[in-house]
Amino acid sequence: MARKRKQDATPPLFELELAKEPRHFDEANVARLGLISIQERIPEGYASWEEEFEVLGKPVKLACYANPNVGGVPHGLDNEVSLALIALYLNAGSPPDGTFTTTAYQILKLMGFDTSGYYYRALKESLLRLTTATYVLSEAWRADGRWQSVSFRYIDKLEFTSGKEGSLDRSSVIRITLAKEIVRSLQNRYTKPIDIEFMASLKRPLSRALYRLLDAQRLSPEREEPLARLEVGLMEWAAACKIVHKRPDKVRRTLEPAHRELIERRYLRSVEYVGRGKNQTIVYVFGEEAGGIPDAEAVNLLMAEGLSFTSAYSLARRYSLGHIKERLERYRAILEAGYRPKNRLGLLVDVIRDETGKYERPTRTRRPAKRQAAQEEAEARRLEEEAAREWAEMPREAQIRRALQVAQLVLRSRISVGELEDLSRLMESGALEPRQVVEELKEALAQDRLEGWLERFRKMLPG
Repeated sequence: MARKRKQDATPPLFELELAKEPRHFDEANVARLGLISIQERIPEGYASWEEEFEVLGKPVKLACYANPNVGGVPHGLDNEVSLALIALYLNAGSPPDGTFTTTAYQILKLMGFDTSGYYYRALKESLLRLTTATYVLSEAWRADGRWQSVSFRYIDKLEFTSGKEGSLDRSSVIRITLAKEIVRSLQNRYTKPIDIEFMASLKRPLSRALYRLLDAQRLSPEREEPLARLEVGLMEWAAACKIVHKRPDKVRRTLEPAHRELIERRYLRSVEYVGRGKNQTIVYVFGEEAGGIPDAEAVNLLMAEGLSFTSAYSLARRYSLGHIKERLERYRAILEAGYRPKNRLGLLVDVIRDETGKYERPTRTRRPAKRQAAQEEAEARRLEEEAAREWAEMPREAQIRRALQVAQLVLRSRISVGELEDLSRLMESGALEPRQVVEELKEALAQDRLEGWLERFRKMLPG
């Protein structure tokens, strides 16, 4: 269990509005350095690697020392697990201490995996590898505009509840503390966007891992524009991918299935090898699915109107900031003129995408103060009803997940992972209603009565 820490500062009420889905950013150092081998399988007992290659034109040295008893160095599926943890950390509000709570089920669902026994076992093994493997990076970690030497474990601390024989299952609650180096990067926004839906849609773990590594070279915080092509030495790329066997023909055979799928999915337009033997160079030309870099201001403007991060990211990648600002003004003018759409966000997306000119900017007229106040009151009621309807339409498991997120965000170290699992079970059984839990916690926070809420909750527990 965790050491007793100083009581965490409680977040203000406005921070309780959690994202409806995780924001999709990758930490730029982790992705670019390829800390997790792209290979689906590694030789038994393969528990360390040491590599040298160039990053942003600078030679770097990396090493990983792992535990052979939990599957050796991080590899394969660990790429997706590590990315899911970043998404869940950001979705939890980016807590400064790097600690957040999730469930095994939530991680698997985010990764797009089946929630069967096999994947729960694979997830536990992956989390243990990310907790036990130590990375030693020499002048390879970019922070505060400088190259730094750092040593860390991806997961600094891991706690979880388990079923028989210590296995993870649907009810398992997991509390994770990420490495402070990763947390600092995420807090300072040394990140790059990543299309996690596209990544999850790729069939092979190898393709998903190579996509993550390639996209980290294509999009870099140091460059304003994405690369249209990437040229890299074959042996240097083998080191970046953490491929075990470095013979040129074996490297090419390892990469071939991923190359084929990424070309079929139009992320890559072409892959060409130039030269012979160890002196070969790989030339990647990126395809239309790679897309451009969305404007961060455009993404934030769209999310402020209620769009999910995924929808906002997609629109901002396709349309310019100027176009989005102009269409947002037009959309707001339509609403201010009195139009009440059945689907407000559907109208917003349609206004932004429209190329026919069907949405004319209405002539604005000054409304009397009483009428203005009445309309604002009606709009407030409508938004409240919409929020209640949205909650009612959420699947029960999503309601429970939202309530657990709020409980973790508000209570922090006051509540253990075992108690969070108990809370989940009480909601699953119907003894507690998820929305009531959320409202009670918000009220307790506002009135500084969280200890009282916890005391009442603990009295409901058996024994």
